[in-house]
Amino acid sequence: MNKLFQNDIIFEKGFLSADVCKKWEATIFENLHIFGTDVEPKYGQMAAFYGMIEAGLNESYFRFAAKHNRFLLKHFPEVKDIIAYAGERILSHSGLPAQALPIVPRDMKYFQIAGFNLQLASWSLYNIHTDTEGLIQYPGSIFSTQTRAYSCIISVKRTAQHTLKRGGDLDIWRERVLADQLDKFYKPNGYEARSKDNRVKVSYEEGNLILFDSFMPHLVLPFKIKKKQDRRISFVVHFNYRKTTEKNPFPHLEYWY
Repeated sequence: MNKLFQNDIIFEKGFLSADVCKKWEATIFENLHIFGTDVEPKYGQMAAFYGMIEAGLNESYFRFAAKHNRFLLKHFPEVKDIIAYAGERILSHSGLPAQALPIVPRDMKYFQIAGFNLQLASWSLYNIHTDTEGLIQYPGSIFSTQTRAYSCIISVKRTAQHTLKRGGDLDIWRERVLADQLDKFYKPNGYEARSKDNRVKVSYEEGNLILFDSFMPHLVLPFKIKKKQDRRISFVVHFNYRKTTEKNPFPHLEYWY
């Protein structure tokens, strides 16, 4: 749907209350046997679809998705309303009625509806990227100007290193880069941006909501973790407009993680 916004950021400071952030953090670390002993996103309970695919664990992702969704809705009941709100914000920010499209899960039997990214280790990789991995089942869409995909992130726990060089914060480039345009965005080294002119610095304070066009390059700034209290936790859900799918044969916003 061409009316849906592109090349833009929605930022809401303090969207999630400090009490809910603390409750979520406590719940996560009370259930480490569910999230995985190493608490790494690609292996933990709330694993991202793209992370599992890249790690060769797609079978595990699809096999446990329904179980993971039940766990998520039981222990994090606020998630359902948050997903609905984020979907409605995409529509309202595009100048459409908040109920202009159904907002439905991709397929709760095989895909997680949302999840958490937990980082207990230092992050040193300068990884500017776009969030198009979740569109792998629609390969043509990553090259199309018609595609509308969005990433929604809520900061639950900010790394203690934020006081030093903005570690753990987000940088987002306010420009839309399709898959066949990436070479023009990067320097010849393949990982740095040619220009910082369109870069937006986004604060990662607890409770902040950031919702943006998934084709906008972005990165988590490198940070160091020296102790458990420095951990970085974020809640993530992705959205994509589909005119029709086998599961949902009508125009809609689908969501997954």
